Amino acid sequence: MALLSLPATPSTMDASAVTKSLRVDAKRGLSADEVEERIRQFGSNELPTKPSTPFWKLVLAQFEDTLVRILLFAAMTSFVMALFEKNAGDFVEPFIILLILVLNATVGVWQENRAESAIEALKSFVPKTAVVLREGKLVTVGAEDLVPGDIVEVSVGNRVPADMRVLELHSTTLRADQAIL
Repeated sequence: MALLSLPATPSTMDASAVTKSLRVDAKRGLSADEVEERIRQFGSNELPTKPSTPFWKLVLAQFEDTLVRILLFAAMTSFVMALFEKNAGDFVEPFIILLILVLNATVGVWQENRAESAIEALKSFVPKTAVVLREGKLVTVGAEDLVPGDIVEVSVGNRVPADMRVLELHSTTLRADQAIL
């Protein structure tokens, strides 16, 4: 079977053009062989997992900014100059600069950790199953088993398990709750 190429902008195409491009019959859906071939070609419908960044890398990343490096250099220079002075008050300036840099790094690491936690929380909202039309029958499959070209039935209250193109509406209204985004 020839490799399937995905349309670049299916949202701007007519529904029949999308089904033709994806080589799927809108009334029968995909066959088991087509599903297997598409899983081999495109992989499973899962968000990529990235290992969490080690704490020490998060801390080091806070000092990669040019302005932070300039302030770090200024603090070190000020500290060296204070070593040659007789006044103990000369150490206040480098101490304050370093304190600000440490506070900045602490806030940066905290924000990074919160962002990673938010992404993990979003993953819990992805539905686990979907109702698809395959070989002329509506069947429930795991969301990770969806492939390009699957005809997915979406009902009131359903969460959408993948990017989709609406082929047909059986209602006069369509409402989407994107509050989670």
